[in-house]
Amino acid sequence: MRLDKALRTARAEGRTIAVPYLMVERRRASRLKATVLALREAGATALELGFPFSDPIADGPVLEAAANRALRGGTTWADLLEAARVTSEVLPTAVMTYANPVLRHGLEAAARTLGGAGISGLIVPDLSLEESAPWRRAARAGGLSLVLLAAPGGSDERVARLARSSRGFLYLVAYYGTTGHAAEGNRVDLAPLVNAAHRAAPSLPVLVGFGIRDRASAARALSTGADGVVVGTALEEMIQRDPRPASIERWFRRIAGTPRP
Repeated sequence: MRLDKALRTARAEGRTIAVPYLMVERRRASRLKATVLALREAGATALELGFPFSDPIADGPVLEAAANRALRGGTTWADLLEAARVTSEVLPTAVMTYANPVLRHGLEAAARTLGGAGISGLIVPDLSLEESAPWRRAARAGGLSLVLLAAPGGSDERVARLARSSRGFLYLVAYYGTTGHAAEGNRVDLAPLVNAAHRAAPSLPVLVGFGIRDRASAARALSTGADGVVVGTALEEMIQRDPRPASIERWFRRIAGTPRP
């Protein structure tokens, strides 16, 4: 099932959309399928694959360290494509990468290659709405849903424009700062932004990411009216503590099972 269809189906059925994030790393390739199967069993709706980049702007310390480790281990674009072929057989898969690696391969060619590997979504944190038109065209031609990100400080009008231009889902950033742990003073009331997005694009799911660490933070995000959550840093920390699929499944099940209000 493709990303957009899987998320719309989950939303229509009233299920919480839960999207785990995994950094692509060559040294973890042998256990990737078992990890993704465990996440699916735990209730994951789709998967976000992160491609490591040397100069991230959105990743906090944990994911930045994971990216650096992957790069030192020799992880390449070919590893991303191989990972995508594995994961897309288990869960609808989106790739999160920065603009530079995509442009290095050529925008249209990269979109076609990702689509051919089974990817059905593309997330580019350093891509602005104003620069997104050629990316949207290339993504559409490659069979990808281009997911746009909305900042917590955005106006209702801008969030509405982002929602109308996004495909698959709108990624709403939960707080000011990078991924991981939010300082309490950085939190924002997301409910008006979620409402603006839903009014502008009623069929588009809105997912909250950054700082989703447990059932409580997932419940806080869902209380805004969001349709689901993206879980990255906390999952990476969990894998570093205990990479066994059964442990990952037990841990992620609590987040994925958080009910929508």
